[in-house]
Amino acid sequence: MSDISTLKEKNSIKTFHFILLTLITMGLYPVIWLHKTATLVEGVTRIKTLSQTCLVVYLAFCGIGGILFTIPDLTFIFAGYALTVIAQLIAIAWCFRMRRALRAYTLTEYGFELRMNRLFSVLFGFYHINYCINDMARAKHKDDQKRQTPKGSVTA
Repeated sequence: MSDISTLKEKNSIKTFHFILLTLITMGLYPVIWLHKTATLVEGVTRIKTLSQTCLVVYLAFCGIGGILFTIPDLTFIFAGYALTVIAQLIAIAWCFRMRRALRAYTLTEYGFELRMNRLFSVLFGFYHINYCINDMARAKHKDDQKRQTPKGSVTA
């Protein structure tokens, strides 16, 4: 059994740095992070979260949607918006698959349920997943403390 901080150590990017890299690379870094993290989590948890086909479709919708924005015709702009929205829905679906995989992993391997907010998964997507991966050790420690506190006792 690996240590709970294995994913964090292998992921090795803080959420703030992830946001900065996204801004610096004008939105390209999350694609690299998506592939790297999906491969990493699949290796550690042995739960499939991202197929190559899904990644290619996501990249195609993002790319074609971005290209269609540059054509100054209203039809192409609407098509670009539609493809971009579909790409975002694919990203949200991946976030929920990753959420489910991380929760199953912590429950089976470490005996606690990782709390991940669904709304944050929708609103912040990749950043929330990255934060939860980095926060797993703290969440385990917090759960251990809660279990050690007997019922009826008061903690300061």
